[in-house]
Amino acid sequence: MNPTPTCSSCACGGLTLSGVSVRYRNFTAVHDVHLTIPDCGITALVGPSGCGKSSLLNAINRLTDLIPGCRVEGSILDGAGTELTDPGLDVLALRRRIGMVFQKPNPFPHSIRRNFEIPLREHGLARARVDEVMEKNLREVGLWDEVSSRLDESALKLSGGQQQRLCIARALALDPEVILFDEPCSALDPIASAVVEEHIDALRGRVTVVIVTHNLAQARRIADRVGVFWIRGGAGTIVEEGEVEAVFGGAGDEEARRYLAGGAG
Repeated sequence: MNPTPTCSSCACGGLTLSGVSVRYRNFTAVHDVHLTIPDCGITALVGPSGCGKSSLLNAINRLTDLIPGCRVEGSILDGAGTELTDPGLDVLALRRRIGMVFQKPNPFPHSIRRNFEIPLREHGLARARVDEVMEKNLREVGLWDEVSSRLDESALKLSGGQQQRLCIARALALDPEVILFDEPCSALDPIASAVVEEHIDALRGRVTVVIVTHNLAQARRIADRVGVFWIRGGAGTIVEEGEVEAVFGGAGDEEARRYLAGGAG
Protein backbone atom coordinates (compact mmCIF):
# COMPACT_ATOMS: atom_id res chain seq x y z
CA MET A 1 0.00 0.00 0.00
CA ASN A 2 1.32 3.43 -0.91
CA PRO A 3 2.14 5.65 2.09
CA THR A 4 -0.40 8.28 3.02
CA PRO A 5 0.87 11.52 1.48
CA THR A 6 1.86 14.32 3.77
CA CYS A 7 2.53 17.81 2.54
CA SER A 8 2.75 20.97 4.59
CA SER A 9 3.02 23.22 1.54
CA CYS A 10 0.15 21.88 -0.56
CA ALA A 11 -2.70 24.36 -0.31
CA CYS A 12 -5.36 22.75 -2.46
CA GLY A 13 -7.01 20.73 0.29
CA GLY A 14 -8.23 18.15 -2.19
CA LEU A 15 -11.73 17.95 -3.66
CA THR A 16 -15.09 16.78 -2.39
CA LEU A 17 -17.74 15.66 -4.89
CA SER A 18 -21.32 15.26 -3.71
CA GLY A 19 -24.18 14.05 -5.89
CA VAL A 20 -22.44 14.98 -9.13
CA SER A 21 -24.27 14.18 -12.36
CA VAL A 22 -23.28 15.03 -15.94
CA ARG A 23 -25.97 15.17 -18.61
CA TYR A 24 -25.64 15.70 -22.36
CA ARG A 25 -29.09 16.94 -23.37
CA ASN A 26 -31.29 13.88 -22.73
CA PHE A 27 -28.44 11.47 -21.98
CA THR A 28 -27.06 11.03 -18.46
CA ALA A 29 -23.39 10.02 -18.57
CA VAL A 30 -22.68 10.30 -14.84
CA HIS A 31 -25.21 10.01 -12.03
CA ASP A 32 -24.94 10.87 -8.34
CA VAL A 33 -21.19 10.51 -7.82
CA HIS A 34 -19.85 10.98 -4.30
CA LEU A 35 -16.07 11.01 -4.06
CA THR A 36 -13.41 12.29 -1.66
CA ILE A 37 -10.10 13.24 -3.30
CA PRO A 38 -7.49 13.87 -0.59
CA ASP A 39 -5.01 16.67 -1.01
CA CYS A 40 -1.59 15.88 -2.44
CA GLY A 41 -2.45 12.20 -2.95
CA ILE A 42 -3.13 10.15 -6.07
CA THR A 43 -6.69 9.01 -6.70
CA ALA A 44 -7.33 6.55 -9.55
CA LEU A 45 -10.67 6.18 -11.32
CA VAL A 46 -11.12 2.78 -12.97
CA GLY A 47 -13.93 0.89 -14.65
CA PRO A 48 -15.05 -0.27 -18.10
CA SER A 49 -15.19 2.13 -21.04
CA GLY A 50 -18.28 4.28 -21.28
CA CYS A 51 -18.85 4.62 -17.53
CA GLY A 52 -18.41 8.38 -17.42
CA LYS A 53 -14.91 8.66 -15.95
CA SER A 54 -13.69 11.20 -18.50
CA SER A 55 -16.95 13.13 -18.24
CA LEU A 56 -16.34 13.48 -14.51
CA LEU A 57 -12.84 14.87 -15.08
CA ASN A 58 -14.25 17.34 -17.61
CA ALA A 59 -16.80 18.48 -15.03
CA ILE A 60 -14.09 19.14 -12.43
CA ASN A 61 -12.06 21.18 -14.93
CA ARG A 62 -15.20 22.85 -16.37
CA LEU A 63 -14.43 21.62 -19.89
CA THR A 64 -18.10 20.61 -19.87
CA ASP A 65 -18.83 24.33 -20.29
CA LEU A 66 -17.58 24.02 -23.88
CA ILE A 67 -20.07 21.27 -24.81
CA PRO A 68 -23.48 22.54 -26.03
CA GLY A 69 -26.34 21.05 -24.04
CA CYS A 70 -24.13 19.66 -21.27
CA ARG A 71 -25.26 20.21 -17.67
CA VAL A 72 -23.43 19.44 -14.45
CA GLU A 73 -25.46 19.00 -11.27
CA GLY A 74 -24.35 18.49 -7.69
CA SER A 75 -21.44 19.96 -5.77
CA ILE A 76 -17.67 20.01 -6.38
CA LEU A 77 -15.84 21.76 -3.57
CA ASP A 78 -12.15 22.52 -3.32
CA GLY A 79 -10.31 22.50 -0.01
CA ALA A 80 -11.16 26.14 0.63
CA GLY A 81 -14.86 25.40 0.22
CA THR A 82 -15.16 27.09 -3.19
CA GLU A 83 -17.96 25.65 -5.31
CA LEU A 84 -16.34 24.80 -8.65
CA THR A 85 -19.69 24.46 -10.43
CA ASP A 86 -20.61 28.09 -9.62
CA PRO A 87 -21.54 29.78 -12.94
CA GLY A 88 -19.88 32.98 -11.73
CA LEU A 89 -16.51 31.35 -11.09
CA ASP A 90 -13.50 32.62 -13.08
CA VAL A 91 -13.00 29.55 -15.27
CA LEU A 92 -9.61 30.68 -16.61
CA ALA A 93 -8.31 30.96 -13.05
CA LEU A 94 -9.86 27.58 -12.23
CA ARG A 95 -8.02 25.89 -15.10
CA ARG A 96 -4.75 27.36 -13.88
CA ARG A 97 -5.37 25.76 -10.47
CA ILE A 98 -6.69 22.50 -11.94
CA GLY A 99 -4.66 21.36 -14.92
CA MET A 100 -5.43 18.50 -17.27
CA VAL A 101 -3.39 16.04 -19.33
CA PHE A 102 -5.26 14.09 -21.97
CA GLN A 103 -5.19 10.56 -23.37
CA LYS A 104 -3.56 11.65 -26.62
CA PRO A 105 -0.61 14.02 -26.22
CA ASN A 106 -1.75 17.46 -27.37
CA PRO A 107 1.20 19.82 -27.66
CA PHE A 108 0.43 23.06 -29.45
CA PRO A 109 1.58 22.91 -33.11
CA HIS A 110 4.37 25.37 -32.35
CA SER A 111 7.89 25.23 -30.98
CA ILE A 112 8.62 23.66 -27.63
CA ARG A 113 9.30 27.14 -26.27
CA ARG A 114 5.95 28.47 -27.53
CA ASN A 115 4.19 25.60 -25.77
CA PHE A 116 5.21 27.32 -22.54
CA GLU A 117 5.02 30.93 -23.69
CA ILE A 118 1.36 30.72 -24.71
CA PRO A 119 -0.16 29.52 -21.40
CA LEU A 120 2.33 31.34 -19.17
CA ARG A 121 1.80 34.70 -20.87
CA GLU A 122 -1.97 34.13 -20.93
CA HIS A 123 -1.86 33.71 -17.16
CA GLY A 124 0.23 36.83 -16.66
CA LEU A 125 3.80 35.57 -16.25
CA ALA A 126 6.42 38.11 -17.32
CA ARG A 127 8.19 37.25 -20.56
CA ALA A 128 11.56 37.37 -18.81
CA ARG A 129 10.60 34.43 -16.57
CA VAL A 130 9.23 32.09 -19.26
CA ASP A 131 12.56 30.42 -20.06
CA GLU A 132 13.32 29.92 -16.36
CA VAL A 133 9.95 28.27 -15.70
CA MET A 134 10.18 26.21 -18.89
CA GLU A 135 13.61 24.79 -17.98
CA LYS A 136 12.55 24.04 -14.40
CA ASN A 137 9.53 22.01 -15.50
CA LEU A 138 11.21 20.25 -18.40
CA ARG A 139 13.82 19.10 -15.90
CA GLU A 140 11.02 18.02 -13.60
CA VAL A 141 9.78 15.48 -16.17
CA GLY A 142 13.28 14.42 -17.27
CA LEU A 143 12.97 16.07 -20.68
CA TRP A 144 15.41 18.98 -20.52
CA ASP A 145 18.53 17.08 -21.60
CA GLU A 146 16.61 15.57 -24.52
CA VAL A 147 15.22 18.84 -25.91
CA SER A 148 17.35 21.73 -24.63
CA SER A 149 19.06 22.12 -28.01
CA ARG A 150 15.72 21.98 -29.88
CA LEU A 151 13.56 24.47 -28.01
CA ASP A 152 12.70 26.42 -31.16
CA GLU A 153 11.76 23.31 -33.15
CA SER A 154 8.20 22.04 -33.45
CA ALA A 155 6.95 20.09 -30.46
CA LEU A 156 5.25 17.78 -32.96
CA LYS A 157 8.67 16.36 -33.89
CA LEU A 158 8.97 14.77 -30.46
CA SER A 159 8.09 11.12 -29.88
CA GLY A 160 4.73 10.27 -28.33
CA GLY A 161 6.27 9.72 -24.90
CA GLN A 162 8.23 12.96 -25.11
CA GLN A 163 5.11 14.85 -26.18
CA GLN A 164 3.19 13.51 -23.19
CA ARG A 165 5.98 14.51 -20.82
CA LEU A 166 5.98 17.95 -22.46
CA CYS A 167 2.25 18.23 -21.77
CA ILE A 168 2.82 17.28 -18.12
CA ALA A 169 5.62 19.88 -17.86
CA ARG A 170 3.37 22.49 -19.48
CA ALA A 171 0.62 21.74 -16.94
CA LEU A 172 3.11 21.91 -14.04
CA ALA A 173 4.44 25.25 -15.29
CA LEU A 174 1.22 26.94 -14.15
CA ASP A 175 1.88 25.71 -10.60
CA PRO A 176 -1.48 23.91 -10.28
CA GLU A 177 -3.00 22.56 -7.09
CA VAL A 178 -4.61 19.62 -8.93
CA ILE A 179 -3.73 17.76 -12.14
CA LEU A 180 -6.28 15.54 -13.86
CA PHE A 181 -4.85 12.77 -16.06
CA ASP A 182 -7.22 11.15 -18.55
CA GLU A 183 -5.62 7.82 -19.54
CA PRO A 184 -2.24 9.51 -20.05
CA CYS A 185 -0.39 6.30 -20.97
CA SER A 186 -2.93 4.56 -23.22
CA ALA A 187 -1.44 5.90 -26.47
CA LEU A 188 2.15 5.11 -25.47
CA ASP A 189 4.37 2.05 -25.75
CA PRO A 190 5.25 0.20 -22.52
CA ILE A 191 8.64 1.90 -22.11
CA ALA A 192 7.24 5.41 -22.58
CA SER A 193 4.29 4.50 -20.33
CA ALA A 194 6.65 3.48 -17.54
CA VAL A 195 8.51 6.79 -17.79
CA VAL A 196 5.29 8.84 -17.66
CA GLU A 197 3.95 6.75 -14.77
CA GLU A 198 7.18 7.35 -12.84
CA HIS A 199 6.77 11.12 -13.19
CA ILE A 200 3.11 10.99 -12.15
CA ASP A 201 4.08 8.94 -9.09
CA ALA A 202 6.69 11.57 -8.20
CA LEU A 203 3.95 14.19 -7.84
CA ARG A 204 2.63 12.51 -4.69
CA GLY A 205 2.88 14.84 -1.72
CA ARG A 206 3.17 17.94 -3.93
CA VAL A 207 0.09 18.08 -6.15
CA THR A 208 -3.34 16.47 -5.91
CA VAL A 209 -3.58 13.94 -8.75
CA VAL A 210 -6.67 12.28 -10.23
CA ILE A 211 -5.94 9.69 -12.92
CA VAL A 212 -8.37 7.79 -15.13
CA THR A 213 -6.77 4.53 -16.19
CA HIS A 214 -7.83 1.18 -17.66
CA ASN A 215 -4.59 -0.31 -16.42
CA LEU A 216 -5.56 -1.88 -13.09
CA ALA A 217 -1.96 -2.76 -12.26
CA GLN A 218 -1.00 0.88 -12.78
CA ALA A 219 -3.81 2.06 -10.51
CA ARG A 220 -2.69 -0.33 -7.80
CA ARG A 221 0.96 0.70 -8.16
CA ILE A 222 0.59 4.46 -7.94
CA ALA A 223 -2.76 5.32 -6.33
CA ASP A 224 -3.50 5.99 -2.67
CA ARG A 225 -7.26 5.77 -3.24
CA VAL A 226 -9.40 4.31 -6.02
CA GLY A 227 -12.95 4.82 -7.24
CA VAL A 228 -14.57 2.06 -9.32
CA PHE A 229 -17.11 3.18 -11.94
CA TRP A 230 -19.94 1.01 -13.23
CA ILE A 231 -23.15 1.50 -15.17
CA ARG A 232 -26.21 1.56 -12.93
CA GLY A 233 -29.64 2.55 -14.24
CA GLY A 234 -28.14 3.45 -17.62
CA ALA A 235 -25.57 5.93 -16.24
CA GLY A 236 -22.08 5.74 -14.84
CA THR A 237 -21.54 6.03 -11.11
CA ILE A 238 -19.02 5.06 -8.46
CA VAL A 239 -19.91 1.73 -6.89
CA GLU A 240 -16.80 1.33 -4.71
CA GLU A 241 -14.38 3.89 -3.31
CA GLY A 242 -11.63 3.82 -0.71
CA GLU A 243 -7.98 3.10 0.05
CA VAL A 244 -6.44 1.24 -2.87
CA GLU A 245 -5.45 -1.99 -1.12
CA ALA A 246 -8.77 -2.21 0.74
CA VAL A 247 -10.74 -1.89 -2.51
CA PHE A 248 -8.52 -4.26 -4.51
CA GLY A 249 -8.33 -6.68 -1.61
CA GLY A 250 -12.05 -7.00 -0.98
CA ALA A 251 -14.49 -4.69 -2.73
CA GLY A 252 -17.99 -4.99 -1.28
CA ASP A 253 -19.71 -4.50 -4.64
CA GLU A 254 -19.82 -7.82 -6.49
CA GLU A 255 -19.34 -6.40 -10.00
CA ALA A 256 -16.49 -4.18 -8.82
CA ARG A 257 -14.86 -7.16 -7.11
CA ARG A 258 -15.05 -9.27 -10.29
CA TYR A 259 -13.77 -6.41 -12.41
CA LEU A 260 -10.78 -5.75 -10.18
CA ALA A 261 -10.00 -9.47 -10.22
CA GLY A 262 -10.03 -9.45 -14.03
CA GLY A 263 -13.30 -11.38 -14.38
CA ALA A 264 -15.64 -8.69 -15.73
CA GLY A 265 -15.73 -5.45 -17.67
